[in-house]
Parts: sequence; C-alpha cells; structure tokens
Amino acid sequence: MTLLDELGADRPYQGEEKALDLYGRLVGTWDVVDRSRRPDGEWVTGTVVWTFGWVLAGRAVQDVMWFTTPGPDGYPLRTTGSTMRLYDPATDHWHIVWFSPQGWTKTLTGRPGDDGDIHQEGRLDDGTIVRWLFTELTESSFRWLGYISTDDGETWDLEQEMLARRRPD
Repeated sequence: MTLLDELGADRPYQGEEKALDLYGRLVGTWDVVDRSRRPDGEWVTGTVVWTFGWVLAGRAVQDVMWFTTPGPDGYPLRTTGSTMRLYDPATDHWHIVWFSPQGWTKTLTGRPGDDGDIHQEGRLDDGTIVRWLFTELTESSFRWLGYISTDDGETWDLEQEMLARRRPD
C-alpha cells in the first residue's frame, strides 16, 4: 500500500452521507476562470483546474488546485494549493485548512449557507477576516467568491472570483 492508496476513498463515510454531501457534491474535476486582485488593486484573469475527492475513509473532502496566471514576464505562471475539509459531527461544521507550497495557510470553518450555498470563514494572523463562498451551485457549475474584511466584518472587499464548470466524466 502507498500513502495515496490509504489517503483516497471512493465514497462518503457510511451513515454520514447527508452531512458530507455539503462538499461531496463537488467531487470531480472542474475547469475554472479565475479573476483575482493583486495587492496594487489590479485585477488579473487566469485559469484553474480544481479537483475534489474523498479522503480519510470518506470522512473528508480534499482538493488540489492548479492556477495558471500571467507572470510578470508575460509567460504563464503555474502555482498550486490544496484544501482539506474535515466534517465534525459534534459541531455540525467543517474544519478547513487551505495550504500551498508558497507557505500560505488559511484556516476556516465551513457550514451550509442559504439556498444551498456553502459559507466558509476564518481569520488571518493579522486579524483580517476572510469569507469564501460557493454560490450558484448546480451539478455542472458554481461560482466561488473570496472576500476580506479589515474592519471586523463591517465592510467586505471582493478579492477573488472563480467561475467553475464540471468536466465531463
């Protein structure tokens, strides 16, 4: 057995399928148009291949993202990151950690939102609140919005938007 054999699962954990479906409905591969704001305020458009799968005996959903954006020299720049989402039946929330090889880590809590949306919130080391939303979810598409607030949630600034379409099986 290898680590990947032990990590992966082919279905949600038996008996918790309904709760696990919050993120389980994202399992698969998605082609994404990504629009993000740089620190100088300029918006940059790129693409993402975003793959979700069951892990840890079906008790968690993990993703891997491959971002492609224009680099400073005009050539494509590829970066990656991954998110682990672990359901906690005691609190009926999800523990979420996003991390990348660039050293970025964000910890959030996930829960169902209104109208089938998914809400994720956390706080950065500097006190900035992040809010990541999966909205307009269908079997074949979704919209992801990333907001930040530096005034404890009084105002929110959009810093990233992703429009995703599921790849056919």
